[in-house]
Amino acid sequence: MGSTRSRPRRPKGFSFRNLSIRQQLPLLICLLLLSLILLFGTVSYYGIRRATLGIGQERLISLTGQLTSMFQQNAKTMTAATQTSAYQVNVAGANEVIKKIMQDTITVRVELVDTAGNIVAAESRSGNFKRSKGSNDVPNHPDQTVAAAELTTRHPDSGFVGKFYPLGDSLYYPIVVTVTADKKIAGYLLRWRVVQATPQAVAQLSQLLGANALLHFGNMDGTVWTDMSKIVPAPPFDIRTTKGVVTYDHPGMGKVIASAMPIPGTKWVIFVALSRSLILQAADRLLMWIIGFGALLVAIGMFVAWLISRGVTRRLHRLSLATAALANGDYAAPVALDRYDELGRLAAAFNSMALQITQAQHSLELQVRERTKELEVANKELEAFSYSVSHDLRAPLRAVSGYAMMLKEDYEDSFDPEAKRITGNIISNVKMMGRLIDDLIAFSRLGKREVSRRQIDMKALAEACTSELLNGWPEEKFNLVVGDLPRCYGDEDLLKQVWLNLIGNALKYSSRVTEPLIEIGHTGNGTGTTWFVRDNGAGFDMKYADKLFKVFQRLHSQEEFEGTGIGLALVRRIIDKHKGRIWAESEPGKGAVFFFTLSESNL
Repeated sequence: MGSTRSRPRRPKGFSFRNLSIRQQLPLLICLLLLSLILLFGTVSYYGIRRATLGIGQERLISLTGQLTSMFQQNAKTMTAATQTSAYQVNVAGANEVIKKIMQDTITVRVELVDTAGNIVAAESRSGNFKRSKGSNDVPNHPDQTVAAAELTTRHPDSGFVGKFYPLGDSLYYPIVVTVTADKKIAGYLLRWRVVQATPQAVAQLSQLLGANALLHFGNMDGTVWTDMSKIVPAPPFDIRTTKGVVTYDHPGMGKVIASAMPIPGTKWVIFVALSRSLILQAADRLLMWIIGFGALLVAIGMFVAWLISRGVTRRLHRLSLATAALANGDYAAPVALDRYDELGRLAAAFNSMALQITQAQHSLELQVRERTKELEVANKELEAFSYSVSHDLRAPLRAVSGYAMMLKEDYEDSFDPEAKRITGNIISNVKMMGRLIDDLIAFSRLGKREVSRRQIDMKALAEACTSELLNGWPEEKFNLVVGDLPRCYGDEDLLKQVWLNLIGNALKYSSRVTEPLIEIGHTGNGTGTTWFVRDNGAGFDMKYADKLFKVFQRLHSQEEFEGTGIGLALVRRIIDKHKGRIWAESEPGKGAVFFFTLSESNL
């Protein structure tokens, strides 16, 4: 019974404390490895991710710059070739120069205009791309006057590649150069070329650039954007105010990083975008490797930790079994000493402790046998004393009481007052001695009595005790209130003695009050039920409360209140047998209240 109660309860549900040491050690090592791998992997992943993204941005800027240089060089080449043709206008004639230029299959129209923007000579390959001489009213056709103005103000000695212009399903751009005569600008030669890149060529260029690259060209004013095969939407930001690398969400590519640069010698801006996810593929692959190697490392760590913990916990398990055997009284189960580390020293200390406990147990058993014999002798002597008190002392007391009664009945009339007082004192003290003998016998017999527990109606028991006690007092002298008391488990005969003593004391010590009030009730909380008896009588000083429940200890004189000084000691012994507690609270002249509790168990 004792060892079962002392065993710790296992918490319900999953708990780390529910696991054995053999399970806890691998789990702790696993958690440690997992934490280190997560920390190292996270730091490494984000470090490599940041470095990879930085390299990708540098690559994007470098790629944009290289493409800008390449197209700048291409623009210079086309401008130079057109300018060479312009130098021949005055020598070979405008029509001959224009026909020679039109041999280029990409060129769809060549115009010679004067400084006012009027066409002097022109030839077109496409019927949709033409206008009349002296007219600027062709739909979607560039304003040559504006082009000429830009050339004279910005490029007085050279040409440039103009903006993209959409016409029908095609895109066109002009190459504008000056025509001079006598070192003065006499007009302009415009060479219109069509953008003829195919989607396959655009895709191949994207693959060549890598990272699912996106290559777009647009006018500097942002009016037209193209991938050289078709018109495309403009970027979602103003390229004229945005510097460096920009990150945004592209509808077809997801998150991308982009860079834009103007192409010198043209009215174009080149725009390059790279897929951010493709740039970070290496970092993502590293993350997968970290996860894979981390899982493998955790598995190996758990296995190694299990092997280590198995060697440690096997010896701890043997020590635990030996401890349990020792707790159950088996002292002949030593622990094997197969190692010389801390566990070996612990096993040696346990074997030494078990040996000492065995010796102490044998010594204690011998002492218990001796004390048991002595106790049996003392009990027999106590029983003989009780028998002597109950029989031998009662006969003289009865004789003294009888003779005193005879003197009082036969010679009372001839007694003077002093003789009457003495005779009354003899009779009173004989009765007191008889009650004292009865209480002592009851107190001594209570120690040998076994508690017989059953369910008791405490309210009915308290009411029966009050009715029995009130028979010795005048009617309606006391205001006695019995509350609704709960049932309990206990010995009814013994608990009746408790109520009789507590209620009897309350009646006795409140009998001299003008309006005596006695209350019997209970209080309940989470720890159990507490019964109490409260009165408004004489009370007592709490500094003497430790004497209340001791034999022959009284807080009031015999002249104030009669009593043997055994009643409360008897009550305490009964409460102790019920594994309960009793205590009192009081103030002199303000009454007292006695509390007691009982064990909730019915065993």
